Parts: sequence; structure tokens; C-alpha cells
Amino acid sequence: MRHVDPDTLALLAMGEAAAQPIEREHLEQCEQCGQEIATLARAAEVGRTTLSAGELLSPDARVWSRISDELNLTSAQAPAPQLAPVATLRPRRRWATAVVGAAAAVALVVGGVAGWQYLQPAYSVLATATLDAFPEWPGATGNAVLEKRADGARVIQVSFDAPGLQDGYREVWLITSDATQLVSLGVVRGTSGTFTVPDGVDISQYDLVDISDEPYDGDPTHSGNSIVRGQLVGTA
Repeated sequence: MRHVDPDTLALLAMGEAAAQPIEREHLEQCEQCGQEIATLARAAEVGRTTLSAGELLSPDARVWSRISDELNLTSAQAPAPQLAPVATLRPRRRWATAVVGAAAAVALVVGGVAGWQYLQPAYSVLATATLDAFPEWPGATGNAVLEKRADGARVIQVSFDAPGLQDGYREVWLITSDATQLVSLGVVRGTSGTFTVPDGVDISQYDLVDISDEPYDGDPTHSGNSIVRGQLVGTA
């Protein structure tokens, strides 16, 4: 027999007992119809999961442009970035097909919005610094990058290389331009690390990034033995 009617497949995908005995017999043997039901069922399930997702965001026009390009749609075929009224539908079977189709459309919208949000930068670079060696540490080099994350947190990423490191540990500091005040950001594990800048620290004042060599002496203050240091310079 011919394949099962698409409207019946849509109803089956939604969990309704819509198949006649001869259709059920066909479904037990037809891989194509079985795959079609599975595809429609997944689309319906995705549509259901969006019911508790809260208010949908309005995606940027770039989302629709990229979706159209990916699916090779013409401008007439491309979906509009808003909800459209549903036309009057025919009997129940056409309604079932429309519901599953709507579920797939919702999945496309949600996926597009998620993709658009994913494409947004997770951080912005505020300043960078080249860390120069102190005389006691010839050959040492380093750099630092100050970033602002999407949640508003400021972090500094540092990396350095210093020949001749011995026992002890290395600590990262922010120091004022006149070198009279300093704030510890933490200990470097290895030769690189990411450190959160405490709230209230004014980077325009604490603009020197310093990495020091510290002994295990129980003293939390700066040892006075800086390996590298450099001034943060804005990228704007």
C-alpha cells in the first residue's frame, strides 16, 4: 500500500491513536513512515519544552539572515522575526499537521535566538599591559589583559616566563601609579592565571600589574622582589 497520510503521521507523533489497522500494519514494516513519525515527535517535544521558557527575546535581523543562508531560502521563503496570526484551519487532521509544524517553527525561533546570544561576545578587553623584567630577573617576560565579562565582572589574565625560579611562590598584584598602594589578586599556579579584580578597585589608579617572587615566610605583604611589572593601557 501507499505510505500513511501525513496528517495521520502528525497525529501519531502527538500521541493520538489515529491509525487504522491497515495503516498500523504498514507502519510496522515501513522504515520511511517510522522515521517521519520520529522526526515529527521530536519537533512536537521541542515545542512543548518552550512553554516554560519564559518570554522569547526578539532576535537580531542577522539571525534570520543566517538561517535563510543556511537553508538556502529566498527572501520570500524566509521567516519573519515575529509571531504571525494563524489562518483559519481545516478539519482536525490539518490542525494536527499545523500544530507539529508550529512546534518546529518555535524550535527554529528558539534555536535562532540561542545562536544569536551565543554569537555575542562573552567579554570585552578593557586594557592590556606588557610586563617588563626587573634587573634581578634578566630574561623574564610577561603580559596581562584586563577584561570585562558579560556579567560585569572584571578579570585580569596574566602569563609570564621567568628563568631561574626557585622555591617559593609567585603572587599577582595591582599597584597604584605612584607605587604607594597595592592589592593582592592571588597566587599564580604555574606561569599563567586569571584573577578577579575586587569591586571598588579603581583601575585608573591601580594600573600597574606586578608579579612578585614570594618566600614561604608567613608574611602576606609584598616581598619587595618583583619579577615583572607593567602598566595597563586602555584599548579604546
